Amino acid sequence: MGAKYFVCIAGLVSACAVAEASKEPVAVDMRNVDLHVSDDITLHVTRLQGRFVPVGRSSPFLDNKQSYTVDVDAGEVALDIDSLNRVMARSMGEKSNLRKLRVWFNEDGTLGQSGVIDAKVKVPFTAKAVVSATADGRIRVSTTSVKSSGVPLTPVMKVLGLRLDDLVKMPAGSGVVTEGNDFILDPAKLMPPPGLNGRLTAVRIVNNRLVQTFGSGETAPESGLSPNHIYWRNGELAFGKLTMADTDLELIDIDLSDPLDFSIDHWNDQLVAGFSKTMPNKGLKVHLPDYDDVRAGRAGTSTTSVSRGTSSSGGGTGSGSGKSR
Repeated sequence: MGAKYFVCIAGLVSACAVAEASKEPVAVDMRNVDLHVSDDITLHVTRLQGRFVPVGRSSPFLDNKQSYTVDVDAGEVALDIDSLNRVMARSMGEKSNLRKLRVWFNEDGTLGQSGVIDAKVKVPFTAKAVVSATADGRIRVSTTSVKSSGVPLTPVMKVLGLRLDDLVKMPAGSGVVTEGNDFILDPAKLMPPPGLNGRLTAVRIVNNRLVQTFGSGETAPESGLSPNHIYWRNGELAFGKLTMADTDLELIDIDLSDPLDFSIDHWNDQLVAGFSKTMPNKGLKVHLPDYDDVRAGRAGTSTTSVSRGTSSSGGGTGSGSGKSR
């Protein structure tokens, strides 16, 4: 009897493991979204298709951006200059000897840089570079000229046999390494959580933004979705006190005159200011004001009045799981 008992237990454990391994991933589709990945860094998403992959738990939990990563199959995203500077400052840390780094976009589509290299002596510099994608899907910043106090350093460095990687030291795991006179940036490591993982195929500077293309860059449009949206489908997705099985959740921009401004850290404030509608197929559509409007107290009374009439407390396929988050 004891042996049979343990065989049954082992069978149940094995069956659960197989069911867990075969759980369908949560697919995500974004279009025309200004995604606040933190309070000071915004990722401008023109279009994106991929999957939310859970980390350390069975399903992604939107309240905890450490609980998932975003695997990108195809799409196009961009960083404005303010966000790019904050990303670079975040990566430098205290272990790099590159101080006061600042970058900007030149009118000719090149990248400007300035800072101080704290080597045996402090060397202030300005540099000009072009950007491209590496074969392994990272961003190459190829330095074409370097000056110090207005004096060209490139010829001097050639005579002395020096390159930037001889002078600039970057902390391990920062997402930035030096290679000859180039900087190599890893998008997956540069951005704060949840982070984007995918095959970067092109990068360019357009309209004062660093535009990154993943995969083919093109995404097949989902039918019936709003022009500005974040849409999750399939798999299991948790948020707040709810868990959606066979997820069908669309976040819709109330104001279509500009991109959906969405904050990963403050999404609940947007949900409270918006309203939701349960669909006949038990999916859920949530209409949101822009985060900047909510933050500035401009969400408007019309949204509140609509919310009282159509808000869905249960949220379609969502159900209170009672599980500790």
